[in-house]
This record gives sequence, C-alpha cells and structure tokens, in this order.
Amino acid sequence: MNTYGNKRINLFAHEAASVSSLFFFLSIFLPLLIIYGLTAHWTLPYDPDAMSNVVASWHLGNTGSVISHGYEDFTSTPNHGAIVSFVDSPNGPVSKYPPGAAMLPAPLYALEPSQLLPVTITNASRPEVGSINFLLPALWPATLSCVLATAAAIGFVGISFLQIGSPRDAWIAAMIAGLGTSAWSVASAELFQHGPAMLWIALSVYLSSQQRYWAAGLSFGAAILTRPLTAVIPAIVGFGIGVYGRSFFPILRIGLASSLGVLFLLLYNLLVFDALSITGGYGDGITQGLEAFDIWSYLITIIGGLFDPFQGFLVLSPFFLLLIPGLLPAWRQTPPWVRVSALGGLVYLLMQFKLNRYNPANTTLYRYPLEALTVSAPLWFAAYRFWLKDAGPTWRRLWPKAVVLAIGIQGIGVWII
Repeated sequence: MNTYGNKRINLFAHEAASVSSLFFFLSIFLPLLIIYGLTAHWTLPYDPDAMSNVVASWHLGNTGSVISHGYEDFTSTPNHGAIVSFVDSPNGPVSKYPPGAAMLPAPLYALEPSQLLPVTITNASRPEVGSINFLLPALWPATLSCVLATAAAIGFVGISFLQIGSPRDAWIAAMIAGLGTSAWSVASAELFQHGPAMLWIALSVYLSSQQRYWAAGLSFGAAILTRPLTAVIPAIVGFGIGVYGRSFFPILRIGLASSLGVLFLLLYNLLVFDALSITGGYGDGITQGLEAFDIWSYLITIIGGLFDPFQGFLVLSPFFLLLIPGLLPAWRQTPPWVRVSALGGLVYLLMQFKLNRYNPANTTLYRYPLEALTVSAPLWFAAYRFWLKDAGPTWRRLWPKAVVLAIGIQGIGVWII
C-alpha cells in the first residue's frame, strides 16, 4: 500500500479512537451528572468558602468585576468568615480566593441576570455572630457549574485510565473515584475551588498522556488560576516527562503554557490588590505557612489528614488502603506520565498539609487532598490493575466491601454536611 493509503488508515484509526474516547467519557460524565445534580446543594445553607466564589461570580457576570460593593461588613470581625470570606482591597470588598472558580459560572450569571436578594442567615458554627443580613445571589448557576466541572473531571480521569487498563476496569474505577471520594460529597455539592481545579488537572493529565504538551500546560495554567499552589504540579510533570524522555520539549511547552496561569494571577492581583503577588487575598498566610518549621504540628496534620475519622481520606475512602501495597508494582509498570503525575500530586499534598493545619472541629469531609488524588489517580488505578486483581482472596473479598463503604460514607456526607 502506498504512503497516502497508510496516512488515510492512520487518520481513520485516530478518528475512531477519538470517537471511542468521547463515548467513554460520556458514559462516565452523564451518570455522574445526574447523581451529582440530584444531591448538590441548590439552596442554603452554603459553606462560606463556596459562598465567597458565588458572590464574586455574580458580580463578575453582572458587573464585569469581582469587587463586591455592599459586603463591606464581611471583611472584618465578627462577620468575616461567617457567611463569606472577604477581604478589603483598595477597590472595595472582594473574595480572598483567586478568580478561577468564580469565572466558571460567571457566563451563566451574565446570560441569566438576577437581583441580589436580602436575606437573614444564621451560621450554626458561628453562634456568637447571631443572625446576619446578607445579599444573596441566585445559587443555581454556581451549583450547576460545580456539578458539571466535577462530573467532567471524573470523565477525563476515566479516559486517562484507558491508557493503562481495559474499558471495563477503567469505567468501574472512574465511577468509584466519582462516588467513593469527596468529589461527590464536597466538590460537586457547592462551588468550592476543588471541582474546577480537578477539572483542569484531570484534563491536563489526559493531555499529557497524549503528548499534547502545549494544551496540557494551558489547562494546568487554568488550575493555577483556581488554586495557585497547584503550580507545583506542572513544574514536576513537565520536568519529569522531559527527563524520562530525554527531551527538552515537554519542559518548555508545559512550563511556558502553564506559566500563563501565573501571569494572569499576577495581573489579577495587581488590578485588584495593587500588588504584584501570587498570594493576593490570602495575604502572607501562604508564605508564612510554608516557611514555618514545626515538625510536630506538621506530623499531626499529616496523620489527621490521612486517618481522622471525619476528615482522613484513607478512612473516608478506605479502598485506598487496599491499593497502597500495589503502588510500587504499579510504579514499575506504568509509563512516565503516570509516575510524574503521581509525584506531582504527592508534593502538592505535602505542601497542602504544611499550609493548612489539621482542625478536628472541621465538619466538611476531606477536600484538600482532592487535587492530589486527581492528578495521581492513574497510579492508583494501576495499583488495582497490576496488583489487586491478582492479589490473594482476602484482599479481593475486602475490595467490594471497602468500595461500598466509601460510597455509603460519601453519600451520607453529601446529604448531612
């Protein structure tokens, strides 16, 4: 067959693979979209962190700015953090969080403008502030956005699994990831930063597996604009793939493209806070948290983040415990993009534990590990694929019980938290 014929065959094969990946993505996305949509928080109460993104998004969609006039009382005690986490800026009150999560529902707020409604809200965890008068935006655009983002994130996680295992195993594993972790109980429930960040990270990992490094870097940049600390992930992924492949191109492409997220974040903070900084509304908390050296407190945070009965992800998603012995065999048998992604997730998680101290009074199920679990998901899947499936009968009997327990815990969590 001539060269032209070979090119046509390769083109058809590529198109067939793309169509197959699309249908596989939809087979994960659509069921999760329905489940998430039925269980998400469409009405009050809403977590103050998530509400901060809601208010910022409403203003962005209706005024073109994140500056939220009318919320001046929420930038200082006693109201700060009770309903929203707002800070002062030279331009007015604004959410302390970067704009990535707020940008996602902003087009919906612009297409379907609604008025801010005065309501009275009481935060059960802050009884000292009593009843608070609050200007409430419509919640449905924000909740719909996090439902779509989280379902799509798990869809991209699923098609990245196809590079390692069979479609059947990949589909089951993706549904476990979507329902057996706090992707369901937290990320899909309210407009936290986690759902949008998971979307961009999962897309980046998939694009990295396809060697589409420019696109992967741009997606990583969107994650940085949502959660700045995720910048460590593309740095490790780009460098790691480059070293494994002995090529400078992945380092250059992922690095340059993801740096656009840093550039936009710097520009945002300059325009909003009149300061060229990465931290923005977080203030000096990030740098102080990372620089502080208290090894005992750090160990307590790690132990709590792993094993706390109400926040530890190894307890609330116990199937991870069964996969831990398989991580080393998985590491040996997986391609470089899987390994460096998992390494990026580990470093990110350790930095999160350094930055956010363990608080046993927190009533939200674990959420800080979500980005790390998303980027490392292919290695966890490989641990199942290359170890657990062939492990002893005891391990295999425990597996479905651990999965059912995890889904039950997350299902209860989404209703009561």
